[in-house]
Amino acid sequence: MNAALRQEIEIFVTGLLLFLVVGFFSGHLAFWLIFGLSLYVAWNFYNLNRLTRWLSSPAKQVPETIGVWDEVYYQLHHLYQRQRKAKRKLSAIVTRFQESTQALPYATIVLNKDKEIKWFNNAAKKMFNLSSGHDFGQRIDNLVRLPRFMNYIKNEKYGDPLELEINQQQIRLTITPYGNGQYLLGAHDITQRKKLETMRRDFIANASHELRTPLTVISGYLEAIQEVKDEKLRLPLERIQEQAERMQTILEELISLSRLESSDEPEEIEEINVGQLVETVYQEAISMDKSQHNIEKQVEPVVISGNREELRTVLSNLVTNAIRYSDEGSTIKIFTINNDAYAGFGVEDKGVGISYEHIHRLTERFYRVDPGRSREQGGTGLGLAIVKHILDRHNARLSVKSKPGEGSVFECLFDR
Repeated sequence: MNAALRQEIEIFVTGLLLFLVVGFFSGHLAFWLIFGLSLYVAWNFYNLNRLTRWLSSPAKQVPETIGVWDEVYYQLHHLYQRQRKAKRKLSAIVTRFQESTQALPYATIVLNKDKEIKWFNNAAKKMFNLSSGHDFGQRIDNLVRLPRFMNYIKNEKYGDPLELEINQQQIRLTITPYGNGQYLLGAHDITQRKKLETMRRDFIANASHELRTPLTVISGYLEAIQEVKDEKLRLPLERIQEQAERMQTILEELISLSRLESSDEPEEIEEINVGQLVETVYQEAISMDKSQHNIEKQVEPVVISGNREELRTVLSNLVTNAIRYSDEGSTIKIFTINNDAYAGFGVEDKGVGISYEHIHRLTERFYRVDPGRSREQGGTGLGLAIVKHILDRHNARLSVKSKPGEGSVFECLFDR
């Protein structure tokens, strides 16, 4: 029991005894007892009224009183002082945060659970043409009226960034949930990067097309020269012909990559029976392999949506790689995938395998785990880059599982 409460009890007991004595000697005990209790209740109501008025403006001087009420005022006043100090500290933190985010070159917008704007910085104001006086409290999709952006907000699938054009700028936009149902929208201008990507893509496409014609002429003359019966020239000409054919393959694959990069979505989408696709590639593999490997297929009914020719290219590239990098006589399995999460197809081999540190780079252009072996087997380093681009266009992904000396499993996964 604290001192204030003990004092309050002492005052109450002392007053009660006083009124009992007065009532006893006056012969009106009940009257004086009720009178004393009424005074005590009135005193508490008086202090309660003072407390209510003081709480409306606790910065004023603390009222002076006695007993437990003095302790109540004291504790509330100190609680108010601590809250004021915490509020000033929090306000300073918020001010520093806003100052730092205002200086950011990237657009930043804070949204509440209803996607209404709570705050934005100067970069966001310029990028989205926002007004500080009118746009606070507005839904962001009411101000940015682009169908792709509105669908992005509606679907709430914020795992992947969104790229779109706003005010003649190419924007890369992300939304990150945080706190209690709030969202942080970040965006930055990627116009220059897109221009550089377009220049690179156009250069590769144009260079590939321009090189194809002289390479065709060279290959033609090589074929004519090879008809000359000169043993001294035969081997060098064969090597030149092999390299010309390899360069022709590289150019064709570069042209294919450029074509794939020129559009985000495939054309001629249709429902594809994956079993039939596997059967087609299986027959091609049997013909190409010439019985050097044991090629098997494992097929069950699976249907996916996509461009048939592009997906045939994906599976064909995977099977070709398996044949190139598997020892003669080993088993290669082409299979379909059908479970609750994914549909698709894959290729499993018992070849040389791939070390873990190389797996994440397999789809880079011209990346080779073993450059010497790849060139020897006729690989260009572009096959898996083509696979990745095609799968990206189909909103699918490539899964690679491999261990050196045990083989590899490549799976093309399409979300259900």
